[in-house]
Amino acid sequence: MKEFRAKMKEKIKLYSNEEYLDGYIQNEFLTDDGDADIFLNVEEKYELFDSWTVGNQVDLEKDIYDFIEEKTAMLENDVPIHLHIIGCSFTPHEQGIIRHILKEHYAIELYKVQKKYTHMKRKIIGLCVFGLITFLLYTIVFFQENFNYTGEVFGYLFSFALWEAADCIIYSFSEIQNEREAITQNLLINVDFDRKEEKEKDLTDAL
Repeated sequence: MKEFRAKMKEKIKLYSNEEYLDGYIQNEFLTDDGDADIFLNVEEKYELFDSWTVGNQVDLEKDIYDFIEEKTAMLENDVPIHLHIIGCSFTPHEQGIIRHILKEHYAIELYKVQKKYTHMKRKIIGLCVFGLITFLLYTIVFFQENFNYTGEVFGYLFSFALWEAADCIIYSFSEIQNEREAITQNLLINVDFDRKEEKEKDLTDAL
């Protein structure tokens, strides 16, 4: 048991080390110009598309989005990304459809997170205003000779409102901001279509 715990601590220390993670990301994704490459292998065209969707509502498989987000989650939000779809030969029209679907998906995701962002910003402003007003009322009541239970209520209200606002700013708001940046990064993904044999030749030359 002790030996196993020691191995666990060793692995945690190794894989949480910033130098190791930076090295992994550098080797796995980043190019010489600082952009990131993600490679998606597609043997058949139907693998890309959700079989439940048709016509103008055609969409990509959920696994495609999961794959992209799993990879991009390891990158800083200001890194330009190139998604290389390898394997099938897509016509220019099909390539345009895939690019459009991908951008439309993340445009919708950005719209949804922007609503959360706006709602949270309004909530923080409302809490701050309410907290400042109740603080002012508390101050006025505090210096009155008949300071009583009402003053204590105002004190509780302004403390609660300002602490709640601070909590939203530190945790929820910053998390939404990060989510918004990550989605925007995926929205700006550049999609390239490579023939499998061409990519294999590039890898062979690189080796």
